[in-house]
Formats: sequence, C-alpha cells, structure tokens
Amino acid sequence: MKIKVEENPEIEVLIKGPKDSETVKEIYRSLLYFETTVIGKLDERKVTLTLSNIYYFESVDNKTFAYEKDKVFEVNQRLYQLEDSLKMTPFIRVNKNTIVNTKKIKSFKSTINGRMEATLKNGEKMKITRNYVSELKRKLGGE
Repeated sequence: MKIKVEENPEIEVLIKGPKDSETVKEIYRSLLYFETTVIGKLDERKVTLTLSNIYYFESVDNKTFAYEKDKVFEVNQRLYQLEDSLKMTPFIRVNKNTIVNTKKIKSFKSTINGRMEATLKNGEKMKITRNYVSELKRKLGGE
C-alpha cells in the first residue's frame, strides 16, 4: 500500500485499488466514521454530533440517547434505524438497548453464560449479551 499526503485547502481522499478488496472496504469504513454525523438535542438546542465523539447510543423509555464522554444528547432516530445507518462504521449493537462505538472500548472480559462486559474509555461498563458476542469479536478482528 502506498500512502501519499499532498497539501490542499480541502480534504479529499481517493482510494485506488480493487473495489471488492477487504482493505479498500476497511479504509472506506474508517473514513465514513469521521464524516458521518447525527443530530442530537441538548437543552432544547439541536446539535450536530460527530460519530468519533460518541461512545454509545442507548434506548430508554422509548427515547434514544447519544452519550459522549461527559454529555448526553437525545436523538430522534430509533435504535434499529441507527444500527442500519451505522453498519459500515465501528458501531455495533451489544444488547437490546445499546449500540457501542468499538473505538471507545478500552477492554472487555468474558462473564457467565457466554456474555461479556466491555469497559469504555470513559470508565463506563457495558453488558454484551451472548447474541451479539460473535459479531463484536468479528468486528474487532477476533474469532
């Protein structure tokens, strides 16, 4: 792989290579992560949220929330809608109510009955139900 950086006032990325290559797909997914935004609401103000700042999305009492390191925003999308629109990014559903940014996972460990527990970089702990463990391992490059 050859990487070249040129000075330019605008950021433009061109990926050259076989379109079906896993490497090309992974580079593309990585770039989407920095470009995709979600609209959130904080104190009745609408705010544009960048995916790279979001730790996780959670559904509570029929409302969906986006959690950054120290702020919580309400978002108008349902969890299943977010899951669908974020499938090409590092986000993954880990239980019925939560989608986590895998880039924000500090560590994880196995627990009873095939479940796991992830510790995020902000110190929060997330339960990963066994239905989602294999997909999480796949997304993180494990088995």
